[in-house]
Amino acid sequence: MQYGRRTLFTDVEEITSENIIKVLRQAVLEHSSNADDCTELLNFEKGVQPITRTKTFRPDINAQVSDNVANEITEFKTSFNWNPIMLVQRGEIDSGSEIETEAISLLNECYASEEISEKTRELARFVEICGIGYTVVDINTEYEDGDSYFKVNVLDPRYAFVVRSSRHADHRIMLGVSFRKDINGNRYFTCFTKYERFEIINLKKIKNKQTAKWAHGERSGEINPLGRVPITEWIRDFDRMGCFERQIPALNNLNLILSDFTNDIEQNCMCLWRTNDVEFPTEKARDKDGNEIEVVRKPKDGEWMQTFTTQDGKTPIVEPLVVDYNYEGMLAHYLAQRSLILQRCNVPVRNAEMSNSTGIAQSFAGGYASAESQADKQADIRYGCQKEELKSVLAAIRECPATPVDSPLLKLKYTDIQPKTIRQRSYEMSVKSSTLKNLISSGVNGLHAFEVVGLFSDVVQAWVDSKDMVESYQKSLFSKESQQEEEPQTTDGGMEAQVSNSPLIDGPRVLQSQNK
Repeated sequence: MQYGRRTLFTDVEEITSENIIKVLRQAVLEHSSNADDCTELLNFEKGVQPITRTKTFRPDINAQVSDNVANEITEFKTSFNWNPIMLVQRGEIDSGSEIETEAISLLNECYASEEISEKTRELARFVEICGIGYTVVDINTEYEDGDSYFKVNVLDPRYAFVVRSSRHADHRIMLGVSFRKDINGNRYFTCFTKYERFEIINLKKIKNKQTAKWAHGERSGEINPLGRVPITEWIRDFDRMGCFERQIPALNNLNLILSDFTNDIEQNCMCLWRTNDVEFPTEKARDKDGNEIEVVRKPKDGEWMQTFTTQDGKTPIVEPLVVDYNYEGMLAHYLAQRSLILQRCNVPVRNAEMSNSTGIAQSFAGGYASAESQADKQADIRYGCQKEELKSVLAAIRECPATPVDSPLLKLKYTDIQPKTIRQRSYEMSVKSSTLKNLISSGVNGLHAFEVVGLFSDVVQAWVDSKDMVESYQKSLFSKESQQEEEPQTTDGGMEAQVSNSPLIDGPRVLQSQNK
């Protein structure tokens, strides 16, 4: 297995019906290597982790035990790193549009109707294990009341890929491919270029060509109404590797240590027996030629063995042949190797006893701070992938016949949207609440304050529901401050009158003038 999935490139300037089969054939050859690696990684995470030994001393004792740490790493990464991405507004006055907040709120509702949380978990599993994942965006042509105007589906990276351009510096996607196999082994490829859609069978021929958008029946070579490749490639990092892929040699070694440790225990439980000065009885039997011979009758399982002191005074010895192992040292070595693998993968200690540490201190001590730092780094990469998907989503909304002509979604641009991931911790709630109050009291825009603290799962919806109250509170707050800044007036003539009326204000000078 190679480490990291390959990026597929083409050197053609434009993919058309004339050269698509040639480009596709070359890409499929390179993709097959990626598909084999993805299959191996998915099986490894499921527990298909064979133990390789160079020596076997007792064939009857050969434990094959695996501690599936790869699954533990994957479960943590998919739950901690992959909270559903919420879409928030980049700013209220960046483009002069007053309906951006409403449009983004509607867009989040469309994603929610597409069960994006469930699909995000499915995508996360592929990306974290295989290093790559794919989603495809389509127009919802079967719209019902309450549905989304677009469709988003997750593709298996073993049966989907994209081909990028080696001519352009941004390595833009030139071709998006999804394929399937039938029971006869035939392969059916659905290929998207920027302006066309093709159906290709067995890398040999295009089924037909049509010019109508999304015509019924066989659709190949037809116009792509989105005007862009609707398949989005998601990557975990720029090495395109899975979350435990770098630690596979260490994981195999850990399984070997655990298997050997199990063999040691089993060998002592099924130990060999050693006898000295013991005479076993004989019984008659026949050899392979039919001749009668006498053979020693050895004890069987569950039978008693009776021994007697020999005539020359020797005491028979019957004892197990035991090898003395340092079990505590072996177990400590195994646990240390296991902990080191989790540490290298930035998986925190979740079952350690740290009764003296709470809140942020426990977060640093347990490794959650390091895990969050890596999650934030990977989130920056995912945000770029999310924006590519958003471009296809907005194109699908514009082309959907069910989209109202006055919908604010039609005026929304992907530059108005900012993806954001929310991670909630109970010990931070009071800190975040205080921070939110201080920001709003200091005059910070309420939307930006909501985004910074990360207190709400749907920031835009929370801001829409709270906007009027927050802005009213800020206006009343600063109105009071402006009144307090004005100089107070007294009813008895002000400060000058108090100096002449009170001998305590101007000191001895006033008292002397009064005595005169």
